[in-house]
Amino acid sequence: MGAERPSVFLNAQELARLRTELKTVEWKREIYEKDLGTPRFIGSGIKPNADRWLKQDIVIPARSGHYHNFFCDDGTELRVPDDCKPHAEGYTCPACGKVYKGEKYDAAIRWLIHNRLAVAAFDLGLTYAIENDERYAEKAAEILKKYADAYPGPHTGHTQGGIMYQSLCESVWSIPLAGAYDFIYDSSALSDADKANIEGKLFKPMAQGLVKMGIGGNWGSWHLSAVGVIGYAIRDQELIDYAIKSFKSQIANQLGEDGLWPESVHTYHFYPLGAFLYLAEAAIHNGTDLYHWEAKPGKSLESMFLAPMGYMYPDFRLPAINDGWFNSFMPLSQYELAYARYGDPELAWVVKEGYATRKLHRDGLWAFLQGKTLDGYEKPELQSINFPVLGIAILRSPSGNMMTFDYGPFMGHGQPDKMGITLFANGSLMAADYGTPGYGSASMRWYTSTAAHNTVVVDGKSQARTNERRLTHFGGSPTFEVAEAETEQAYPGVLHKRTVIRVGESFIVIDRLKSEEPHTYDWFFHSEGKLNLNADGGWTLSKQLGYQYVEQGYQYATDLAWSARWTLDGKGLDLFMLDAHPSLITCAECPAETTARKVPLLIVRKEGKDEFFVAVLAPFQGDSKVECSESDGLIRLEHDGMIDWVFASGRSKALQTDGDFALVRTESDKPILASVIGGKSVTWKGRVQKLE
Repeated sequence: MGAERPSVFLNAQELARLRTELKTVEWKREIYEKDLGTPRFIGSGIKPNADRWLKQDIVIPARSGHYHNFFCDDGTELRVPDDCKPHAEGYTCPACGKVYKGEKYDAAIRWLIHNRLAVAAFDLGLTYAIENDERYAEKAAEILKKYADAYPGPHTGHTQGGIMYQSLCESVWSIPLAGAYDFIYDSSALSDADKANIEGKLFKPMAQGLVKMGIGGNWGSWHLSAVGVIGYAIRDQELIDYAIKSFKSQIANQLGEDGLWPESVHTYHFYPLGAFLYLAEAAIHNGTDLYHWEAKPGKSLESMFLAPMGYMYPDFRLPAINDGWFNSFMPLSQYELAYARYGDPELAWVVKEGYATRKLHRDGLWAFLQGKTLDGYEKPELQSINFPVLGIAILRSPSGNMMTFDYGPFMGHGQPDKMGITLFANGSLMAADYGTPGYGSASMRWYTSTAAHNTVVVDGKSQARTNERRLTHFGGSPTFEVAEAETEQAYPGVLHKRTVIRVGESFIVIDRLKSEEPHTYDWFFHSEGKLNLNADGGWTLSKQLGYQYVEQGYQYATDLAWSARWTLDGKGLDLFMLDAHPSLITCAECPAETTARKVPLLIVRKEGKDEFFVAVLAPFQGDSKVECSESDGLIRLEHDGMIDWVFASGRSKALQTDGDFALVRTESDKPILASVIGGKSVTWKGRVQKLE
């Protein structure tokens, strides 16, 4: 480590470049100068936030509580008071108006105050580094000195000790403080005695406590990264060595070989990656390159950026499978840093198209510090892909229609959602997984139930946790693809096999359930839009099926094939249920991302030992162009003047194959395309067909 400061998130050469960019690059100047209010996290409105804190008294609050407690029972975050202080009269839910008060909620406000103080220190320090105005250094120093005097001692457990309730939150909070310390280290605002006090009473004990908290899961990612950033800020080689060793251990032993963090992708992939980037930046500024280190192919920081590109929806939203926030998108500021460090034109495409698709301006800390001109960007070829560690298969059409299929085990922040699907089509998320609200919300019992997902519920109960990844088929051709998996662990005694087939722009979902004992099987499907059913049968007022949070409307019994349609903003989704077996169909409503917003829910109930469901999902824009039926043991999809004949099981006189699945497409009754999976030949009406 060199003697020159700053040396954690910037060096002298980069500071000089940044000062020039602030005069010549408008979007960087906007990140720096545009007032966006008081931020919770570093990266935007830097100078206005620093200016605001120049005028404020610094008061260190007591130990914080848990942020996830600051939520209504319906999952909505409570309204933060304008002064961001505890209020005895309580805090209001902006959705329903209910008021919550007491220490649990006051403590959550203290969590917010601590984070705002840490962000303030960072913004003050960075503004000092850019402006060379000692006022900013003096205010940042005041925050650091007061925290050194107020720090109650390190974490002795994940929720014991420290100034933040969780050791995880203490790690997140400590990093901007360490960055601020580095920015102002050589200013006149800190005496040698101040530095000794800050390092000896705040940073060293804090880091030593975090070392003892271990490196398991995403908490461990933040623990080790905070220890490393602190180590670089206070020039402690022992802490640095621990952090680098621990980082390499996590990448080697905890990151999935498919490049994804094995908890959930929308929140808990980019959350540990965000921690790693702070460490990687501190390291590279001090001569250690973690960006190009890999434990093995597929296990590296680079793979953590590349893998989600195959996982994301076309609008850059991330499928909210397992725990975490529903409204999660590709974190473009992280990709700004990825492009700066790797120069990969596909990473530049994520940044450029991500901002354009979401109609956003370039923003965030890494965009400001390291963001480059986006020249030579290149769109990646996004195709169907299987992520075997997480256990999620993606079927993606050439036009961008996309289905996710979750067949994997329960890991980390998992949910009982095995065999669950989501559907993105025609530019919209039509059938979603809604993730979770704040973990302290009473509505978590809905989001962590099997009924909250697009899968099959047995006997009205949630699934057991599983450890299997029984994917029996995956692959196909540009027109015809299959993902198939099975489980006996989700409901012991019941074999559930789900087959997901993509035929052009439509999807087929086949469920087979077998047991030696009779069971009740409920097929759940949640979709956005207005729901209408096309079915022959007598409607009755719905009877309760026993699911909390499900608001039922009407139902009917039928033993015929039927269809349903969801419509929203000129787009829609047709569902054709082709199996003609006795069924009870229930139209209902259930929570979306909070219980304050409802979406239509379709439940199809069958009872018996061996049952199956055959559903075709056909997205459309404007008028629907797909008709579906079963004929001669085949699933028949008619569209655009053509007919797709899909073989998935059973026998057919017209189509014979040595494969497990096959497709023949006809036009004017003549075959124009054929495809087979799990075999080598297809015969249509006695003639062998050339395969796609």
